[in-house]
Amino acid sequence: MSAAAGPAIELRGVTVRQGGRTLLEAVDLTLETGRTCAVVGSNGSGKSALLRVVATLCRPSAGSVRVGGFDALARPDQVRRLIGYVPDEAGLAERLTPREHLGMVAAQHGLGRADRRAATESMLELVDLVAHDGRYVATLSRGQRRRLALAMALVHDPPIILLDEPVAGVDDVGRGELLSVLVELRSMEKTLLIASQSQADVADVCDVVAPLSAGHLLPLTKQEAAVLTWLEVLGDPDPAVRALRERPGVEDVRQDGSFVTFQGPSSAEERSQVAEWLVAHAVHLSGFGTTTLPAGGDHP
Repeated sequence: MSAAAGPAIELRGVTVRQGGRTLLEAVDLTLETGRTCAVVGSNGSGKSALLRVVATLCRPSAGSVRVGGFDALARPDQVRRLIGYVPDEAGLAERLTPREHLGMVAAQHGLGRADRRAATESMLELVDLVAHDGRYVATLSRGQRRRLALAMALVHDPPIILLDEPVAGVDDVGRGELLSVLVELRSMEKTLLIASQSQADVADVCDVVAPLSAGHLLPLTKQEAAVLTWLEVLGDPDPAVRALRERPGVEDVRQDGSFVTFQGPSSAEERSQVAEWLVAHAVHLSGFGTTTLPAGGDHP
């Protein structure tokens, strides 16, 4: 089912009251198709309630909700076909494998046998679980479970993805693997709405940030472009990576083959000082320069 014309998600005056508590108060939010928004706030700020409203799992006390151009209150079944929802706790079955989970969800979405098989293979590859497709979920790491939950939400190829705390409790390696999947989804022009306690956790994949405090949505902010310094290293790049991670003012050091990138130094002089410092520490460079990291983009 295709989305109708207009923004991917549009909330107007959305208020949610439950058990005498106000979870959301007159929230307005517009997210254009193909964009990524992080709703950021502490526990109890209303992030999960907002996602549940968009997912048609919570009916607001007041306000209007449109998803993919459809009225989510009047036509929830149509909206559910357009979204993939990844809750904070996905409720995976410990004694089923990733392949079995995906096949089951694909069948629930009405895919035929051949389409189920193709969708399962595609999702296992997308979230890098091919090598673990026959293992019981009970044996998977937190990051692998989160990637499986994401794959299950994507199996019917929805244009809009909702993610509640996608990297919470995941180690650095698992976080990087999850974020790489989200970057790929952005390249596929999926619309992503992410709830997170930490802006830093999802900064690499967001176009805009929507701070949420005690149910009130504060003005949206655009992610600023960042300048990356890149180095091409002759020989083993590991000494350069270790040295950079120990140098004050250098952040987000990453290595890809012979290339190393980092952020932090704000001026050309400071970046040159870092390069000179590496050379003084017996790191041999064959290339050095800068590039712009677009808002919400990933490293080149």
